[in-house]
Amino acid sequence: MLGRRPTRKELGDAVGMSELQVERCIAAMNQRCFSLDQGIQNTRKPMSADRDQDSLIDILDYRTNDGDHIKQKHTFLREDLIETLNRNLSPEEVELLLLRYGLRDDLPPEYGPGTMTIATVSQIVGLKPDKVRRMINKSLKQLQIIMGNEWSDYDRIF
Repeated sequence: MLGRRPTRKELGDAVGMSELQVERCIAAMNQRCFSLDQGIQNTRKPMSADRDQDSLIDILDYRTNDGDHIKQKHTFLREDLIETLNRNLSPEEVELLLLRYGLRDDLPPEYGPGTMTIATVSQIVGLKPDKVRRMINKSLKQLQIIMGNEWSDYDRIF
């Protein structure tokens, strides 16, 4: 017995650790943990009419803005998809798929946003609807063979 608290060096020597490692262990043991479900009361409004307590998860969820993150993720996914199409298909096939599945932003407003019918795509490119349908189906089959499951890991955003 030392009759006093041991120093960090003495603790380290006793357990085979450096002083820095002992310091880190002590700092880790002094950290406080909180449950995300723990209720929080706003002390600045002690007489609030609303007696329901928010939890940490409610506050964190409220303060997190995922809208920008989702938009950015969507943009990157779209760019990757278009790059993959350009790498594996002819320009005409890429154009048909971009039109059909609403991936073109530079169209006149009368076509509206989003996917287009085969008839609308055929009017834009000047081909018969049956030819457009066959080209799109052929392109999709070709992509399925080339890419396999490469895109199966992406989240479904569309």
